[in-house]
Amino acid sequence: MHSPETIRQLLRSWVATTKQHLPGDVFIDELCIVDKTCRADLVHANGLLCGFEVKSESDTFKRWPQQMEAYLRVFDEVWLCCHRKHAVRALGESGPTVGILIVDEYSSIAVLRPAGKNRNVAAYDLSGLLWREELDALCVKQGVPVVRRERIREARHRVADTVPLEALREEVLVRLKARYGEASL
Repeated sequence: MHSPETIRQLLRSWVATTKQHLPGDVFIDELCIVDKTCRADLVHANGLLCGFEVKSESDTFKRWPQQMEAYLRVFDEVWLCCHRKHAVRALGESGPTVGILIVDEYSSIAVLRPAGKNRNVAAYDLSGLLWREELDALCVKQGVPVVRRERIREARHRVADTVPLEALREEVLVRLKARYGEASL
């Protein structure tokens, strides 16, 4: 039986060989999302922000509905990587854009269903991946006034309401790559 850490390593190899992974792209383990109410097991930041949830053979799907909802509020692509015994349940309990990867006892990974483009990213939740000074710098870049006395939640709401989602997404990718670039090697 593979541990979640072993599956995460297999998943990194799979992503690096099947998805575009260029110098400067990063993997992030256990990234907190949606006001730290959820943690993504593995995140791949290249031209897209992809979140991967890992369910080993001994895991349950009890938290998956809430996790999936959180992932769909932040990531361009959402993937569930689970043991083959969970395949039917994964298909039944995952949204249509969630990709499903199956891992077996022989360390093989197979695509049961490819991920579709997630069109439901919430700007406020995506902005939660930026630090306060990064939010302020984005505002300056976008010509949005910086209000230093406001709390970070208020700044995130202002960014979510005024900055185009594509500009926010690009800023998040740039900042995550810079922040985690050394740790991802």
